Amino acid sequence: MQWPRLRIGTRPSRLARVQVEMVRAALCRQVPDLEGNIETIVADTPGDRNRSSNLEDLGGRGVFTDDLDALVATGQVDCVVHAMKDMAPTMQGSLVVGATLKREDPREVLVAPGHLNFEALPSGAVFGSSSIRRRALLRRLRPDLQFALLRGNVEERIAHLENGKFDGTILAYAGLARLGLLAHAKEVFPLHVLPPDPAQGAIGIVCHSDNFMVRRALQFINHAPTYQEVKAERALLRSLPCPDALALGATARANKGQLELSALLVSEDGSEEWSGQVDGLVDDADALGVRLGRELRGPAQRLLSA
Repeated sequence: MQWPRLRIGTRPSRLARVQVEMVRAALCRQVPDLEGNIETIVADTPGDRNRSSNLEDLGGRGVFTDDLDALVATGQVDCVVHAMKDMAPTMQGSLVVGATLKREDPREVLVAPGHLNFEALPSGAVFGSSSIRRRALLRRLRPDLQFALLRGNVEERIAHLENGKFDGTILAYAGLARLGLLAHAKEVFPLHVLPPDPAQGAIGIVCHSDNFMVRRALQFINHAPTYQEVKAERALLRSLPCPDALALGATARANKGQLELSALLVSEDGSEEWSGQVDGLVDDADALGVRLGRELRGPAQRLLSA
């Protein structure tokens, strides 16, 4: 089969470029005819251009991905590579997630130069973050913490910490691992202590549902367990009201045809929490996410109306 030139869209950050290179390498291993026939197209997003606002104020989920998805929808690129935790829970138009790479460790890590671990942080320590979820989950563990806005790519956030502007921050293990920066991690939090953003650690490739050539190529690199885990977590997001305004951590685990999905919902001040868990067949990933979302919908609505 003669494969056409494949145009892949990505954001400009080093992490985004690393992730698109992972996709390119995987495709070339599985479809050797694509070697030398893949073009990377870089485009920034509102989240890249505005570094001074909270992500929720910019539109929440999708602020780093919607503009790239629009390039697929209009035929300017054939597919785009995303950190799936950044994606809105609902896809635009006829776009689909054509594949996911094998998931990296989804856990959260503490970056805090000059401090041994989370418990060693002084009372009233200032955390840099732009995430409602991380702030609420940290308040649940340490009500004494203070918070200030910290935006930018991974390297920029680490630089702000090393310059003494903040005592610490929380970053995704996956991003640090892909950038070779795990030496900055002071502590890796267990999933039940600091549950991650839904789909954290997963790289997804979005394409048009009608682009059968691209979809076929992507099938060769899809990691089925990750695909089903992320499917369940994203279904959970879709099933909750205003997910960007809630502190929600969730993790799915697929193993030998079974899938377990757990979630923790926390009030913004960290004083109240609700947890839930469902399990079933991996082929029912979407339904399991919807089921757990329905179980948490009551507490979620009470939080939003408080």
